[in-house]
Amino acid sequence: MIRKMAVVDRSTLDQKLKRLKLGHIREILNDANELAMEEEPSYVDFLGYLINCEIEMREETQKSKRMKKARFPQIKTLDQFDFSYQTSINQQSLYDLAELGFIEAKENIIFLGPSGVGKSHLSTALGVAAVTAGYTVRFYTFTELVDELYSALVDGGLSRRIDSILKNDLIILDELGYVSMDETASDHIFQFVAQAYEKRSLILTSNLNFAEWGTLFSNTSTAAAVLDRLLHHAHVFNLKGDSYRIRNRLIPPSKDEPSE
Repeated sequence: MIRKMAVVDRSTLDQKLKRLKLGHIREILNDANELAMEEEPSYVDFLGYLINCEIEMREETQKSKRMKKARFPQIKTLDQFDFSYQTSINQQSLYDLAELGFIEAKENIIFLGPSGVGKSHLSTALGVAAVTAGYTVRFYTFTELVDELYSALVDGGLSRRIDSILKNDLIILDELGYVSMDETASDHIFQFVAQAYEKRSLILTSNLNFAEWGTLFSNTSTAAAVLDRLLHHAHVFNLKGDSYRIRNRLIPPSKDEPSE
């Protein structure tokens, strides 16, 4: 039954919007009301406008929360990447991956190459694209992941910690190759990769080629078992060239740019 409309004072309306958890409508209601007085939309159009604003702002809030949870060291995008300098990688291939089909297919991405050629930028950019699309992402340096898994040993919760990390749709492991692992850490990483296999997507970056990964693990058989699972469903990119950071230091500033 449709009840007869009654005049509602603003404070009462505010309380009811709060009760319904329509916080974003509460924030924009005065401005929306002024706009409606100018444009004179139908009641249905005005209601639709408010609902759309609430949905859009909720989605933006959720995106911000996912971005914070991902713990990217910096926000990077593919549009910011200098493909004209890094010519060893196909630009279209990266934009195809940014469509994020690899996450649905539970595929991995591995970027290999020396320091400073763009591996972290590309992995972060794909992670940012995933967050924007609504996926949950977690960024680790490889050392951070090893330390986190070690800390789980204190309360015997290694499996629970791995399960918690793998609740994310995409996990990024940056900088594999700078620190060798003992037997315990090697076993932890194997367990992590084994549990992620065909269930979650991983993005890894490394300054070492695959033949050198045996030097990182406590034994070559563990390295081989990790690689076997990572490479079964993987997109592998070998980046070459000089470091961006070195290049930027060597290029003299323009007349409009202050020198460091």
